[in-house]
Amino acid sequence: MPSAIIQPTAAHTATVIFAHGLGDEGESWRAAISGDYDYRKPGELTIPAHLPHVKWIFPDAPVQAVTANFGTRMPSWFDITNLPLQPGQNSNKVFEDDESMKNGAQIIHDLVQAEVKAGIPESRIVVGGFSQGGALALVTGLGGKDWRTKSSGDESKLAGIVVLSGWVPLREKFKSRISPHAKSIPVLWGHGTADAVIYHKVGEDSVELLQDQLGIVRHSAHDQLGTPGISFRSYERMGHASCKKEMEDLTTFLRSIIPQQQTQNL
Repeated sequence: MPSAIIQPTAAHTATVIFAHGLGDEGESWRAAISGDYDYRKPGELTIPAHLPHVKWIFPDAPVQAVTANFGTRMPSWFDITNLPLQPGQNSNKVFEDDESMKNGAQIIHDLVQAEVKAGIPESRIVVGGFSQGGALALVTGLGGKDWRTKSSGDESKLAGIVVLSGWVPLREKFKSRISPHAKSIPVLWGHGTADAVIYHKVGEDSVELLQDQLGIVRHSAHDQLGTPGISFRSYERMGHASCKKEMEDLTTFLRSIIPQQQTQNL
């Protein structure tokens, strides 16, 4: 699977695997995280500079037909039958294809296992994504073996999960496929209040489902980032995109859960 990479500039002790959104490619998020087109002040550090020990992997999704886009073939982690996702509609209908979802989850799981074989423990690996990639990150990070095409191996407990403008997919199956570690994994969930693709309320409803049905703690907006449970952050007037504040929160979250000084297990 082709991937864009940001290599660490210090001793490699942690890895972030980040999945792009529908129709995109890994290179777009490599450029965003690298600071190729952001609005940093002179002398302000990029995200990789704040996290020199972290390797970033931005895989490319397979090209497949997407029902929501009239069967057009494009990079997609799984097939989805409807976009945008609006409040209320996702509670009664299934918009995601289970089989292709498992294929996508297997791709991310294989990348995690490749990092483990290279010497990075799962406790130092973060899985994240934007939009469709965020939904996939939830499945991969909070889900158990039944979300993958290959059910062998132990259940993973990752360092954390990042969901940007995402949602809980296949809601009626999510609870039965949850990992035993789900309640103890830190999750950063960012969402723009003006998102017109994956509506902000869809994100809120997804977090409420994880809280009410699975017992995962939701922290307040004032709580410290990086503790077990979901830290949901809203960004005023932000659409289906990212912003500087969200990237600052991402950096804070990662520095909390995969700090540079924790190398004793390596």
